[in-house]
Amino acid sequence: MKLHLLCAAPVLAAFGFSASGFASQEDEAMIRRMENTWIQASMQQDRDTLQALLDDSYRGVMPSGATRSKRDVLSTPPAPAGSRQILRDLEIRVYGDRAVAIGESQFMAPDGQQAVFAFKDDFARRDGQWRVVGSWMTRR
Repeated sequence: MKLHLLCAAPVLAAFGFSASGFASQEDEAMIRRMENTWIQASMQQDRDTLQALLDDSYRGVMPSGATRSKRDVLSTPPAPAGSRQILRDLEIRVYGDRAVAIGESQFMAPDGQQAVFAFKDDFARRDGQWRVVGSWMTRR
């Protein structure tokens, strides 16, 4: 009996590692989708989507150093019509029930002016759902 357990242990361990790797890939894809959804919801001031993405504990640090709560984000006016925003160089790391997204966001105003911001977003999985719990950005 002990011999069977010793032989099975490496197989079970390999399955466990591959299952957690698969979960991490799924989580990474989810965070990537959330980042893109967040950009679109922010541009259109889609309050329902922002409400679902941001945790009630959310705190963000703006390039000016000012902080924003979830309530502040929900009360922000939409971007000017004709504005665009794209994500660049998005890297995501998942650590169990925590994840970090780091990248750049390029904002293009209707008049042609552009700004690039470096950002870091923090995610937490709560009750089986990923939520944004914090963010930080600075102008490049």
